[in-house]
Amino acid sequence: MIYSQLTVIFPPMPAKPLTQSQLSDAQRLRQAFAQAQAIDPGLTQEKLAHLCGWKTQGTVNQYLNGRIPLNLSSLHKFADVMGVGPEVISPDLAAQARGISVRYAYTPGAPTITATHPDDEPRDDSVYIPESRIEFSAGNGRTAQYELVEEQEPATYRLSWFQKYGINPDHVRRFRVSGDSMEPMLFAKDTILVNLDETKIVDNKLYAIRYGDELRVKYLRRLIDGTLVLRSVNPAYDDEKISAELVDEHISIIGRVRDRSGTGGL
Repeated sequence: MIYSQLTVIFPPMPAKPLTQSQLSDAQRLRQAFAQAQAIDPGLTQEKLAHLCGWKTQGTVNQYLNGRIPLNLSSLHKFADVMGVGPEVISPDLAAQARGISVRYAYTPGAPTITATHPDDEPRDDSVYIPESRIEFSAGNGRTAQYELVEEQEPATYRLSWFQKYGINPDHVRRFRVSGDSMEPMLFAKDTILVNLDETKIVDNKLYAIRYGDELRVKYLRRLIDGTLVLRSVNPAYDDEKISAELVDEHISIIGRVRDRSGTGGL
């Protein structure tokens, strides 16, 4: 007796729809990508995929269009390549990575991080980073003095996060920003985490700098003649070009911005 073999082909299962939070992550990712392209017009989806370690542009396209949800690995790849804090793209995943909870504050200026009380002992895997004020010595002195802001609770980070990026937790500071030149990435009263060890300029990365007697946060790019280009995110602000002579006289690099937290303008 001869039996014929019947092959049954089942249609593929439809992808699980993304949640509203995941769709919001995709929208913020598109915004961050657009801002990164404004800084580096050569940053295509293909180049972004290569820098993130993916073989094809299709993966980037699926994340950008909300066809697949971000995870912690893809979030950190995108954030690192585009030079933004993970919270800019996904507050929920960034909070999950640091082991902290995020509450969506509706009071302007209220922190988005539910921080641990400063009197509490940190867990073995946690690092507390208090907020600091920065003051500069008079005249053209480059010395910076850091004063802890005791009325603000510290933010909690996971030690593994610092280890992943090779950052010494003892060499970081948190500062509160002001002004609107970096909106919609940074709003007034947001805080930034600055690595004081990273003072060598990497083009198109975000830095905290001393400009005269002010702390400013800008994307930096150095031209071949030594001119320093200071770029804002808000399109209302033009690029500032500072000659090499004026850079030596008026500007010093405090450190590279590695993370941010805040209300996102709420």
